[in-house]
Amino acid sequence: MLLLIYTRSSDRIKLIDNYTRFYKPTNLNIIFIKVQPMGEIVDLADKIKRYFKFTPLEIRSLIIAILVISFIISFSEWGYGRVFDLKIGLFNWFNAILIVALSFMVHISIQRIWSLGTGYRLEWRMWSFGLLFGLILAFLTNGSLWLILPGGFIVHHMAGHRLGFFRYGINYWAVALIAATGIFASIFLAVIFKAVSAIVVNSLIQKVISFNIVYALYSLLPIPPLDGSKTFFGSRMLYAFSIAFVVATALLLNSGIGVGIVLLSSLFIGIVLWILYYIFIESKVWQF
Repeated sequence: MLLLIYTRSSDRIKLIDNYTRFYKPTNLNIIFIKVQPMGEIVDLADKIKRYFKFTPLEIRSLIIAILVISFIISFSEWGYGRVFDLKIGLFNWFNAILIVALSFMVHISIQRIWSLGTGYRLEWRMWSFGLLFGLILAFLTNGSLWLILPGGFIVHHMAGHRLGFFRYGINYWAVALIAATGIFASIFLAVIFKAVSAIVVNSLIQKVISFNIVYALYSLLPIPPLDGSKTFFGSRMLYAFSIAFVVATALLLNSGIGVGIVLLSSLFIGIVLWILYYIFIESKVWQF
């Protein structure tokens, strides 16, 4: 990445990019400074410090979404069998709140950090209809079927922070990448807890794995305002890889094989299906 500094003077133009050159200018100094990776890290850290925090509306929306989704995934755990028990139900609901809160924060935080790194400020918004449909389905199926549709995000263009990037309006490829990072974050969180479950056997850990797999799969749906819609309309190629990789990981995590083999196999499957998608579908679309 190059940082351009403009200064008015009659001095020479200094070019710094692994070597230094001097020559006579007219009346403008242009200094090219190659920004080292550490500089970009410091810049990202500053953006996180200034723009990462959630707005009051986002916090209220997240609290509502967490409470509703956690109620959905704990709907069938309010007692033993068909015997209702308020104490047991509240305990299981509390555990579900912890699982959903952790999963949401990882998912949204990764998206938020990535968006800041590319010069956008992310704002998360709750999808009321998605939560309502999830509640209705939970009552109809007695909690046996989860519908995880909490909401999505919009991005605000920060032109002053997009030096070195496309600066004129919203870039759909960049938004697709932001959406995909959240999906990958959820599936990787499931992978991490799967590795932990090999050491610590706990039903709560198994529920974290199950929830994040389901959350990642639902997030892939190309329905606004879900992440899948932004990935699909921003880059079909990225969407093809994402859906192949996430579905393969979800299936292999339940096969009992090691986590390392799961990741390598899923990556291989994702790349192969991505190539096949390009050869048989995407390349033909561009011929018209």
